[in-house]
Amino acid sequence: MRDESMDTLKNMSDLLKPGVLTLLLFFPFLSVAEENEPEPVINSNKILLSGELSSPYHRVDSVVFNNGFYEFQVESDIGDFELKSLAVLKKRLNEIRILSQAIEQYNNQNEEFSDELRSQLILSDDSAVDFLTSPIRTARNLAGQLGNNLGATLEGEDPFVRDRLNRYSLREPNDPTVARHKRNASFQLGLDMYSSNYKVQSFLNTVANARASGKVSAGVGLNSGFTTTQNQNEMDTKVSYILKSKTLAELNEYNVDLLLKMGINKKLIKAFIEHTVLSPTNKTIITTYLSGLEKVSRLDSYIEVVLTADDEVVALIFEQLSKMLFRYYKETEKFSAFYNFKGQAAVLTESRRIVFFEYADLLIWSEENEKKYTQAAKHAMTSGYKGWEVVSLGSISSLTEQQLDVLALKHQANFLESSSAR
Repeated sequence: MRDESMDTLKNMSDLLKPGVLTLLLFFPFLSVAEENEPEPVINSNKILLSGELSSPYHRVDSVVFNNGFYEFQVESDIGDFELKSLAVLKKRLNEIRILSQAIEQYNNQNEEFSDELRSQLILSDDSAVDFLTSPIRTARNLAGQLGNNLGATLEGEDPFVRDRLNRYSLREPNDPTVARHKRNASFQLGLDMYSSNYKVQSFLNTVANARASGKVSAGVGLNSGFTTTQNQNEMDTKVSYILKSKTLAELNEYNVDLLLKMGINKKLIKAFIEHTVLSPTNKTIITTYLSGLEKVSRLDSYIEVVLTADDEVVALIFEQLSKMLFRYYKETEKFSAFYNFKGQAAVLTESRRIVFFEYADLLIWSEENEKKYTQAAKHAMTSGYKGWEVVSLGSISSLTEQQLDVLALKHQANFLESSSAR
């Protein structure tokens, strides 16, 4: 029976490819499966590497799938986290590994300084760090915890925590010497100076303050395994050095200058620079990668899409999407224009193909995706494009692949995984 169904599906696909326009015009829901795909039960062993599942410093307790993204419960040496999306998980795991290993190595070099660092990271399960990932659960207890816990643990050590309730406060110390040491430590360790993880901020501020106060050896001589630039491509290395060498004001000037050269509307540039969800790192990665798209028009539309970011997950997605656009342009086919198709990022290639970019961790054939891609295929065909394609940041389910085939939508999954652009 399954073989017959597969033969039928293949025959439909074969029919669609030469006469797809006529069929979809009269039968716009021809591609619909008998039932939409239910949200899957996730086996963490199939989506995470063994080192991502657990390490001496962390353990992934549970994984669920919700609306296109994986959600993780993580226990670690520096606290517990509730994380949404593979992108956020991998960023947090890197931070957990680096902070845990660095404290171990500091302990061998300077026990007093190691103890100071540990004191900065001892926060309760309902402390401000959880506010980033579990705001509803944590908000009820946060006010009392701030006074009883953070004040006792961190008073006088970390000026950053005084503005802890403002997630989007600036993460650059006022003292230029401390700020420079913080940028250098971030670069040396492969950490994001503007990370929203308060434990990363406490750690980096403690190291920077120690160096600025005369402990010039604080953090010096770290294991070279912390350094990530050797595993980066040319663009990521460029971004790393820009973040290391520029103050926040200079970063803003750098990003404004690049956007002006791209011909972006000044009102959009102002909104981009002032956006409170996009961190300076997000903005610098996005603009640097976009600057590599030569003679691509309608990039205003891309910035408009980026401005819709309303949390860290979406901000990281736009980082990844910028890298996907750059890689496709450099390695697959050049495109002449960006296209915002009903909120979905797309590009128009020089050979008159339209390419849609998907950013879910796992693309399943839900009712929403069925509608989205049926409309996308119909639009591509009625507009006279010579081909249409879906390029996905994450995985694509088997049923979704079958349905995209029926719609004559070519597809690529895990687009950045085999690329040095990742």
